[in-house]
Amino acid sequence: MNPEPRRVQDPMNALRGFLLLDMFVRLMVWSGALALTLAVFAALDAWPGSDLRGMNLSAAWDWSQKLVHMILLFNLFYVLILIVLRLPIPRPKPGRYATAPGQPLDRQLIWSCLIATLTKARYEPPFPGFLVFHIANLPPLCWLMSPIFGPKSRSCYIAEPTILDPHQVTIGRNVVIGFGTTLAGHYQEKDHIVIKPTIIEDDVLIGAHSALSGVHVKKGASIGAGSIVLPGSVVGPGEHWSGNPARRRRVTKANDPKNELQIE
Repeated sequence: MNPEPRRVQDPMNALRGFLLLDMFVRLMVWSGALALTLAVFAALDAWPGSDLRGMNLSAAWDWSQKLVHMILLFNLFYVLILIVLRLPIPRPKPGRYATAPGQPLDRQLIWSCLIATLTKARYEPPFPGFLVFHIANLPPLCWLMSPIFGPKSRSCYIAEPTILDPHQVTIGRNVVIGFGTTLAGHYQEKDHIVIKPTIIEDDVLIGAHSALSGVHVKKGASIGAGSIVLPGSVVGPGEHWSGNPARRRRVTKANDPKNELQIE
């Protein structure tokens, strides 16, 4: 008589736990920013004295300006709360960690999950937080966000790419990243998650809708639009990669009159 096959556990319960944690963090950040904003307005007695009902244009303009100030203050507190919550969480160490059923979860993956909830709250803020991107990338808060939250970047963007692991991503100066691009510092294998930083050096161009995870793109390189750069890839200085999976297509040469040397 054949023994009954062992039931393989799926990650449904763990994912539900993550969703509960994500929901709690979002509510805490949102309610905390709102509470601080209302407290400041009350302390400064900043509310307009006119009634909302039957107001004239002048009173309506006064109310609208106060609401603008409230939204700006809300966004400021929202980013500050993210920074404060990120401070006590250790940065996960690069490595290959098991996720097979029955095996204990490494604490590095626990840190990653906690940071992931803050990252989701950062890139998917509620409606009043539509200026989080701007405030997080402008002085003075960008001087805190970059070293504490990540990514460690010396570039600025009109539209920020999707960065799944900002604490594992380093971006140099004069880097252009196209719309819809995803940068990550981890990738998943069967029963394992690999944490591996993504490093982008100076003067790099990354085309729109590309994906890079656990790669090193060196100075002056470029990635074609829609390319998938496989984990562990090293894009050399001045090289152009494209495709799915991406591979080297050509390399720029400084002294070449056409400024590029075809190799394939």
